[in-house]
Amino acid sequence: MKKYKSLIFLVVILFVAACVPGTPSIPDPDPGKDPGLVEPIPDPEPEPEPEPDFDFALYKPNELGEIPIWMYHNIREPESIWVRTPDNFRADLQRFYDLGYRLVSLTDVITNNIDISAGTSPLVLTFDDGNANNFNLLKNGEETTVDPDCTVGIIMDFADSHPDMGTAATFFVQLPHPFSQSASWYTAEHRQWKLEKLQEWGMEIGNHTLGHKHLKKDIKSLDDLQEQLGKPQYLLEDLLPGYKLNSLALPFGGRPKAEWADYVHQGQFQGTTYQHDAILLVGSAPAKPFNHTNYSPLAMPRIRASNYPDGDAKDFLDKALARLENTRYISDGDPDIITVPESNLDKLNKDSLEKKTLRTYTLEESIGP
Repeated sequence: MKKYKSLIFLVVILFVAACVPGTPSIPDPDPGKDPGLVEPIPDPEPEPEPEPDFDFALYKPNELGEIPIWMYHNIREPESIWVRTPDNFRADLQRFYDLGYRLVSLTDVITNNIDISAGTSPLVLTFDDGNANNFNLLKNGEETTVDPDCTVGIIMDFADSHPDMGTAATFFVQLPHPFSQSASWYTAEHRQWKLEKLQEWGMEIGNHTLGHKHLKKDIKSLDDLQEQLGKPQYLLEDLLPGYKLNSLALPFGGRPKAEWADYVHQGQFQGTTYQHDAILLVGSAPAKPFNHTNYSPLAMPRIRASNYPDGDAKDFLDKALARLENTRYISDGDPDIITVPESNLDKLNKDSLEKKTLRTYTLEESIGP
């Protein structure tokens, strides 16, 4: 009997304790967990590593430096004034690459969108006339391939072994038959394939007028001028709907009469408008970049990509590269920042920065003993 009374007493005590305010209750264990298991506290997320400071001394960026726009025509044998051999063109690309140049499009230059690695320099490749040797196809049975010795074939092959070089180039063609080949098997479908592949591979099509006329000597009326400048855009609408010829390479470097000068930049032909935001000359110095006070998109100089003599002039390529050793554009690796040495600030057009951030720097020169 005492045993039962003790048991009743213990139950009463437990019941009273459960009813006392402030007495903590023991929750039922989670049926899916071991009651003796303690959940580990996760480690806090590590703080991200801070971005290293930009090494101005290593890269020496100067985004007001000069940009070479190289002017080529034919890529074939033998070498002459307006001809570069395939082997010499390959050697040019290797030389440019070894000197730290990387390909950018003409559009990237005129839209202030140069995006290359820190310490490298932009260069633009241009090819006039739209010759077949710029983009030639070979046919072997049922297989059609790009000629490895044509301009496009050489650029693409070089990019395979040097991916950071890029494939940008601008071809100033004559429409409606650019890169035309005389082979019997060559059709309009091949021409269309070429034009579409140029876009796919990051290359551009530019205007070189309808008939390669000298715009000052050969043009006698404003209507004739607008046909020469506007009909290529009109014709291209059928081949590449929506594509805009935003650049013009002047045949022979000639400009029209002064009263027609504005029509070289923009105008209209049979209801089709044209607008050239970059107008390229024949010679002969590197171009100034977008943010430079002397930037001139409607009169952009080019350099002959050759050392072949033309009269008393020669060594165009070598002389330009020697000049560029001290004057060239050097990237900071960030397309949203324009980095300029303090000593070059007088060459900056501040109004051109728009949404870009300006960054300047000064390097302290070490003082010898």
